[in-house]
Amino acid sequence: MKKLFLILIGCVCLTSMSAQTISKGTVMANTTLSNLSFNSVTIGFEGDKTSSSRFGLQATGGYAIMDDLAVIAGVGFQSAGASDSRANVLDCFVGARYYVIPNVYAGAKLAFGNVKLSLGDEDIEELISGSVGGSTFGVELNAGYTYFLTDRFAIEPGVSYYYGISNKLEDSKFNLSMLSFNVGFIYLF
Repeated sequence: MKKLFLILIGCVCLTSMSAQTISKGTVMANTTLSNLSFNSVTIGFEGDKTSSSRFGLQATGGYAIMDDLAVIAGVGFQSAGASDSRANVLDCFVGARYYVIPNVYAGAKLAFGNVKLSLGDEDIEELISGSVGGSTFGVELNAGYTYFLTDRFAIEPGVSYYYGISNKLEDSKFNLSMLSFNVGFIYLF
């Protein structure tokens, strides 16, 4: 019985692996809303850690350089708030997406961005008045599922993890990591 079950699982896996999600030469247009259900941001600055909620929007374009593998590039805007402080990030990114099995993808991005932090904490405002600017650079790993509503249009729920490699506000470095649950919409040309 075990052998029959393993043979059946193997056949299903091989059959599903032979199908492709995107073909070489396909152009992708994708918008993604993040934080529709949950998003957690943790920022470490001079030994203190703060958690907050975040909302974001991304616009991505991609080109399939071979079956099931696409290079992507895009821009994004994120806004995070905690207490009476707010951080806005405008970023650009490049990366790749690979469909591991039909409709299931894994990807990676390099992202670099511009940060504007508006401070509301009185203790911090004494040190820095108003708002400060900075930069971010990091890596994002993501995975998701492409659910096709038509031959060309799909909804993409996914999860991503961002790890900041080099992040600065004024002359100070800070740590940044984000876990995001996202919903995207993709159109294939």
